[in-house]
Amino acid sequence: MSDQARNIVWIASYPKSGNTWVRFLACNLLYGPQESASSLNHLVPDIHELGEQLPRLAIGGGLLKTHFVCSPRLPLLNRTAGAIYVVREPGDVLASNYHYSRRSSAESTDSKEEFERYFESFVLNRGDARWTGLGMGGWDENVLSWLGVLHPFPVVAVRYEDLARDPRSVCRTLAQLLKPETSAEEIDRVVESCSFQRMREVEEADIRARRVGIFYKPYLQSAIDSGARFMRRGAVGEAESRLLPEQRARLRDTFAPLLSQLGYLSDSTLVEQGLPAPASCQIPK
Repeated sequence: MSDQARNIVWIASYPKSGNTWVRFLACNLLYGPQESASSLNHLVPDIHELGEQLPRLAIGGGLLKTHFVCSPRLPLLNRTAGAIYVVREPGDVLASNYHYSRRSSAESTDSKEEFERYFESFVLNRGDARWTGLGMGGWDENVLSWLGVLHPFPVVAVRYEDLARDPRSVCRTLAQLLKPETSAEEIDRVVESCSFQRMREVEEADIRARRVGIFYKPYLQSAIDSGARFMRRGAVGEAESRLLPEQRARLRDTFAPLLSQLGYLSDSTLVEQGLPAPASCQIPK
């Protein structure tokens, strides 16, 4: 296999959009049940944690996780064989990133004032300012870089809402790209072993064993002790309980018409409720 072989499949997303859930599905599909997040990092390395190891690990190809914008600056772009892109309604992305920011900073407090400050920053920066500074762009920039451009490789789009509503359908879609010979029985096994509850159990096991990985890091110990978790709720429509009507309207105005193109504004009743519609994820090329 030449150095320029296209042998990398990205699992890409804006942060807190369901990347970890899809990685679990992909790993269970290809390698069998996964009992820890450290094995997940070994099988689907996180490009943001690889550093100098990236060239060596990329030689053999395989799956790689990224939150980067897809641009000419994306490492190993010329080695890309395909991508799985996970997209989530931005209100829920905002809420999930807010809680993640509290966990990451070992700050367990949560208040209306803190959330309002975070909301204002998110709208101003079109996403979490931390991620923009790390090359991940705003929410819409990230989505469009993967789904709004005609790439020389296939990109499979997965909506978080579909993952939560119908994981079997999503798993079948992943299998078509990664392992076409997968049987219906195997799909059922993978879905069962990757339920949100099962992933929460893996997180608790990693914490008890102090296995360093996605779910446990020593510097997060105080936040973990206070009850903060990576696999928090896995809910669809969480923003409905946090955002005021005027805040939901500002989010819609900020990210339109992309919301409509993704199917999040295709039902007027759901729009008024601030909830995503169960439509397919498609962006016209």
